[in-house]
Amino acid sequence: MYKILIFSAAFAFSISSSAQIIPKMKVEDVKKAGMESVTKDDMNMDKQIKSALMKDDNLQEKGISYLKSNPETSKSLTSLLLKNKGSNSAIMQSILGDDKLSSTLIEYIAKNPKLLKQVTSIIGM
Repeated sequence: MYKILIFSAAFAFSISSSAQIIPKMKVEDVKKAGMESVTKDDMNMDKQIKSALMKDDNLQEKGISYLKSNPETSKSLTSLLLKNKGSNSAIMQSILGDDKLSSTLIEYIAKNPKLLKQVTSIIGM
């Protein structure tokens, strides 16, 4: 009788302890999943900012003014403006076609809360 009681107690103890084991994820997997999520969000925000830049004249003017005043982009923008003497939309298409100018402009808008709020209102979020 004691054997059955001891066996039952050991069996119950082993089941209860194994039920509490939490599977562990590798740190690399967690970091990779987090980076993929952040990257997807950044790409989505970039697309939204580009879309808003093509739709809103006021945002275009603010973006062009920023690029003119930025010493790193003013020369590139000046040469681009000389080539494209059209509307702000045509100039904005050229800016968004240039990797350096577009990334600088998107970063500026993403870090400026007022402009980011304007972007969200333009795209309807």
